[in-house]
Amino acid sequence: MAAFIKLDDSPMFHKEVRSLEQNADELRDRCQKLHRGCKKYTEVLGDACNGDMSFAAELEAFGGGLDDLLGVSIGGPVLSKFISALRELATYKEFLRSQVEQVLVDRLSQFLSVDLQDAKESRRRFDKAIYAYDQAREKCASLKKTARDDVVAELEEDLQNSKSSFERSRFNLVHALTNIEAKKKFEFLESFSAVMDAHLQFFKLGFELLNQMEPFIHQVLTYAIQSKELANIEQDKLAKRIQEFRTQSELNQVQASDKLALSSNVVGLNGVGMGSYKNTEAITLVTTKGEVQAIKQGYLLKRSSSLRADWKRRFFVLDSQGTLFYYRNKGVKPGGAAPSFSSYHSTDQNSRVFGRFRSRHNRNSSHGDGSLGCSTVDLRTSTIKIDAEDSDLRLCFRIISPSETYTLQAETEADRVDWMNKITGVIASLLNSHLQQVDLGNSDDAKSYNQSGSSHSQPLNSLLSAPDDSRLNRVDSVSRILREVPGNDQCAECSAPQPDWASLNLGILMCIECSGIHRNLGVHVSKVRSVTLDVKVWEPSILDLFRVLGNEYCNSVWEELLPLDKEGTVNPDSSKLTKPSHGDAFYLKERFIQLKYIRKLFVKKTATTTSSEDLSTSLWEAVRTNNLREVYRIATVSDMNIVNSTFGNSEANTGNSLEKSSSLLHLACHNKNLVMLELLLQLGGDINTRDTQGRTPLQYCISKGNNDLAKFLLRRGARASIKDACGFTALETAMEMGALTDEELFVLLAESE
Repeated sequence: MAAFIKLDDSPMFHKEVRSLEQNADELRDRCQKLHRGCKKYTEVLGDACNGDMSFAAELEAFGGGLDDLLGVSIGGPVLSKFISALRELATYKEFLRSQVEQVLVDRLSQFLSVDLQDAKESRRRFDKAIYAYDQAREKCASLKKTARDDVVAELEEDLQNSKSSFERSRFNLVHALTNIEAKKKFEFLESFSAVMDAHLQFFKLGFELLNQMEPFIHQVLTYAIQSKELANIEQDKLAKRIQEFRTQSELNQVQASDKLALSSNVVGLNGVGMGSYKNTEAITLVTTKGEVQAIKQGYLLKRSSSLRADWKRRFFVLDSQGTLFYYRNKGVKPGGAAPSFSSYHSTDQNSRVFGRFRSRHNRNSSHGDGSLGCSTVDLRTSTIKIDAEDSDLRLCFRIISPSETYTLQAETEADRVDWMNKITGVIASLLNSHLQQVDLGNSDDAKSYNQSGSSHSQPLNSLLSAPDDSRLNRVDSVSRILREVPGNDQCAECSAPQPDWASLNLGILMCIECSGIHRNLGVHVSKVRSVTLDVKVWEPSILDLFRVLGNEYCNSVWEELLPLDKEGTVNPDSSKLTKPSHGDAFYLKERFIQLKYIRKLFVKKTATTTSSEDLSTSLWEAVRTNNLREVYRIATVSDMNIVNSTFGNSEANTGNSLEKSSSLLHLACHNKNLVMLELLLQLGGDINTRDTQGRTPLQYCISKGNNDLAKFLLRRGARASIKDACGFTALETAMEMGALTDEELFVLLAESE
């Protein structure tokens, strides 16, 4: 309804003014309440934005912004991407807050302070003009007929001016009230629409950001689930190892007690068994690179050389270079003289524990915390005596060197005899002329070794820390190497760009969606791993294998019968089945992959591939000639696993260098082809298969002196405890061949047994 149809000064006019003023007053109250609510809303948005930024900062401090081992282990590189997304969402929220403040709070403030206040001021001026007009009108009305003309003229002029002011203020009030009436029809709707549009933009930007991250989020979740499963497996393995360790420790104590009586019957003048040299000679190792191995380690009580001559608990390590180390924790004070401490020493085969101990010590020392102290005893010029200077002390023995005498106390008699036998065996081994020549050739290293006291641990430390320091660079390097292989720039199944998942045994790269389908096929068909997350999987042999294979070649084998055109319907029994694309439905991809790898529907099988004997012969020839692609093709077209076949007439092919009934793994070891060995294992080769002499590929490599392939097989799970036809294990075979100078191989063999 239109306001002020008639602008004459009348009771109806005043009634309409009062009605509009009442509406304006009610609108003012509502606007004030809305303004307070909007202020609180903007404050909440500001607090939410600050909360998001604070959460991102705390997440960055937790691990996302720290380039250290702990930060990487808890997913620092992954968290960095999440942190960036959280900060981006916080900026969107800040933009929403500013929009709400600008289009709603500020406009409400202006409406209250300008429009409604103008109507209020106009009303005040209108009331003042009415009063002045009434006063002037009363004065004119009270004039007498006898009044002078000049007085009448003055009052009439005053009346006219008052009326003019009254009309002006009346119309100003009308204009102010009609302005409010007009603005309330569009002002609020416009502001509210702008606020909702700001919300729309906020959620739209957030959705686009998170939608782009969705594959990455699912990838991280998949990796987290796999890591959880692996962690549970590792925990189970650790519990089993602890139980085995405790059982072995108890067994060792029983065996040591049984041998103690025998050892005491053949003790020489110095209190040491005369056969100790023979027992220790096999594990006394000195390599040409100066690397050493721990022979025995554990806790002993050491008498101080000070005037107090108190006893302190120290961790001793005997190595094969004739040096005795002892460590102590500077932050812990041992107890008194009584041997009341529980024994904490490992068996002879647990040299890896010592390697970790030393590497951890070196890392701590490099940071300057000084939590561990290390001292050395050179046994080259030392001798050993039973008992201490005080004959009343039990379980003691002395190491006498030209510079100092060390009085040590063991926890048990068996432990004392074992220490004395091993130390004497090392001293006797160092007197061997061959080892003396090696020591002479490494005199410079020995000198540096004696001066530093722990320089021998630096190679182990560098080996342990190098993979952690280069973890992030390895991710980029692995991805770059794999993408350079022909066909690996897109998924092998649906041609999606930049695949980040791989099948190790199939030699292909795939997208995350197809990797889920592959995982459902089972590990006997496809072993799925992440290119970016499973860093430790991508060893050099795996990368070299992928360089030879790749999506282009593998699909040429698996999809040889797939039609190149896009015609035909999706029929499992039809040769016109088309390959799905990246945008096709999930069930189409799943059906295609199952037909491709389970039924081998697109693999071309000729008449020569129907005979397993012909295939086995061809496979042997391909391995002999180091033809990796042909081995892959033959294993693919075969309907059975022929990788584990044995070949009875291999002498003709290898020049009498292999025995009859050897396996393909033995042939690959004979050729010293690490990549071929990796391929055969990925194709399901039995790593512990035997030839006619009962030798596994591991034993064959050791017998031929190929230590690198032997270590590779041990890391792949080869069992060193298997005995050949002569009854020798892999470790015993290595010992029969002479001094085992490869420390890493010795540790792997000892742990496998």
